[in-house]
Amino acid sequence: MLRNLVVKDYALIENLSVDFSNGLNVITGETGAGKSIVIDALSMVLGNRGNKSNIRQGENKMIVQGLFDIGEQPDLLKKCEAFGIVIEDGQLVLTRELDEHGRNLCRANGMIITVSQLKTLGESLMDIHGQHEHQSLFQRDNHQKLLDAFGGESSRKYLQETASFADALKKLKIRIDDLEINERELERDKETLQFELNEIEKAGLEIGEDERLEDEKRILENRERLFSNINGAYELLSGESPGQNPIMDAVGLLQENISEITKIDSSFKPKLELLNGVFSELEGLSFEIRKYLEDMEFNLGDLDSIEGRLALISRMKRKYGNDINEILAYADKISGRLKTLLNRDKNLQSYYQDYDDMKKKYFMAGKHLHQLRLKSGEILKKSLEKELRELAMEKAQVEISVDYDPERITAKGQDVVEFLISVNPGQSPKPLGKIASGGEISRIMLSIKSIFGSMDAIETMVFDEIDTGISGRTAQVVAEKIQALSATPPKGRQIICITHLPQIAAMADQHFMVEKHTGESSVDVLFLPLDESGKKEELARMLSGAKVTQKTWEHAQEMLELSQKIKKDKKR
Repeated sequence: MLRNLVVKDYALIENLSVDFSNGLNVITGETGAGKSIVIDALSMVLGNRGNKSNIRQGENKMIVQGLFDIGEQPDLLKKCEAFGIVIEDGQLVLTRELDEHGRNLCRANGMIITVSQLKTLGESLMDIHGQHEHQSLFQRDNHQKLLDAFGGESSRKYLQETASFADALKKLKIRIDDLEINERELERDKETLQFELNEIEKAGLEIGEDERLEDEKRILENRERLFSNINGAYELLSGESPGQNPIMDAVGLLQENISEITKIDSSFKPKLELLNGVFSELEGLSFEIRKYLEDMEFNLGDLDSIEGRLALISRMKRKYGNDINEILAYADKISGRLKTLLNRDKNLQSYYQDYDDMKKKYFMAGKHLHQLRLKSGEILKKSLEKELRELAMEKAQVEISVDYDPERITAKGQDVVEFLISVNPGQSPKPLGKIASGGEISRIMLSIKSIFGSMDAIETMVFDEIDTGISGRTAQVVAEKIQALSATPPKGRQIICITHLPQIAAMADQHFMVEKHTGESSVDVLFLPLDESGKKEELARMLSGAKVTQKTWEHAQEMLELSQKIKKDKKR
């Protein structure tokens, strides 16, 4: 629920902070006082479109901030967690700034978020209904959503099934279409895939082969320098060249000398052991060098053949992958694709069968959903007509059309749902937008909200002058229904309602009056919470218009007393 709203430099508002309560919050004021500005600002902080032209004259940005209590809204808490927003004490603070260049800065509990993320959160926080929002009632897709919501858990079950089966049918259709492409194109694909696979297999590539060949190439290119240095090292160790004093012989003589010393002085034994180790290491090194020399002629390939092999591998990399691993993976992939094409007819028959089987499942779920919609439609029709009768639309006839289209395959079933209405006797039911006036649409919206109120997870609803075209006894019924909606079990709702009707204002749990003050150089909007005396005064103004009389004061007092009695009676 909305606990506090702060608005700075928005349109006529310089600096405004408003605390809202549970139940029915009513906003009244003279026409043009700026009542709807507050709702527009609230809409902006919920992620809806913001307009830089609304920045207060002389300022370079506007700021709107809303404090919400979301501790008992688990779905919204999950969204916050997904966005990385830390929630403390169940409170969420949304802030949005819009500057003169049209740049947005949005925050949730201090963390910067996108406008899209702000809108996602806002959709779960509040439901705003104004004169323009009634247009949603004219959209057929919304009628299906309302009917399915009325169907409850059974509708959700069948919708999940139809969505799952429709998705499976879509994927199977893609596979079938892939195999049903032009025969010539199919043959070209097979030839191309076969050629590529043959080329890769013929190459006989081995993982790590290119690195090994590069090493061999480097050795062959430096063969003479390598042989000279290896041979020189061996001669230094072994002394096979005439006149060469071999290192091994010198170390051997040194061993003999140190050995003789240890016979006299035992402290030289560690030196002798060290020398023995050195001699052993040199022997091993000499052996390895001699073996390397012997193997050079035997192991090294021809430089031309190695360069040719590396050129082949490089060509394969350019065509099929960055390295041999990728080339072999690509070969596996096209091998599978080639098998699919070669087994096309067999696969097609299998897919056809799978598609037919899945279609039967889809049609069965779709028919169950259709039957449920018909049943739900009859119940909803009666409920809507009852609500409309209470709102002085006694002659209204509602028809919920559920047309089944056997050729239609969508995630939401095979039905086209539309709400139709006749408001006068002798008229056949027609689409809402073609037959209902503004006031009638307001009452239809209120009827729907009265029916769906307990099913709606959103805790706060905003009504922006939906009482247009309503007066007299109907106005009293509308007021009682809005108040009842704010008290919807189990814990009640928060309703924020802008109204010109004293009947609705009298029902307020909290009443705000909006005033526009014009100074010498500026205009400001004040948002005043009213006490009991203030409520009575504002009601009297709304009842009398220009001049408040004793009679209107008495009437205002009577309305307040009646509203309190209605609230108490409904709590029993």
